Amino acid sequence: MLERNLRTLRPETNYCTFSYLFSEYMLLLKRKYGNDYTTINQKMEQLGSNVGIRLYEVVCLRERNKRETKVLEQLKFIQGIFWKHLFGKQADSLERIKDKNNEYLIRDENPLLLRYVSEESPISPANFIVGILEGVFQVSGFQVSITYQFKSDDKQSYYPHTIFILQFEDQQN
Repeated sequence: MLERNLRTLRPETNYCTFSYLFSEYMLLLKRKYGNDYTTINQKMEQLGSNVGIRLYEVVCLRERNKRETKVLEQLKFIQGIFWKHLFGKQADSLERIKDKNNEYLIRDENPLLLRYVSEESPISPANFIVGILEGVFQVSGFQVSITYQFKSDDKQSYYPHTIFILQFEDQQN
């Protein structure tokens, strides 16, 4: 494995395998912390942050991408190339919140990680994705707070789409 070139190495993990490992991690947290859902969600976010930091380095190396210093360029990179490496497809949209210069939305109709999980559950794998995004922005040098929401469109699709809300502390267009 160490002799293989990182630029040509592609993910070999099957989605079913990842889902199984992730569900086992969630069960481990549930057994360890019981009904302390705040701690469980924080632990998932911490794991996501560690994954995001490492995955960002690998994706930048593979894509020969320079590190972006502007918020909008970094967001476009995440919405396109990074999201495709993470979920196999680009995020559905990247939007700026009207009347707010430092807030953006990344919208995904059906994130792979959240496909079979109820949005009503007190333990949400969306915290893992939030952690990944926080790790990416942390290693990029941007100060950001990230939250998420589930939105349902009755006529659009069966699954609710997920919106990740990114609020930057200092804007660097």
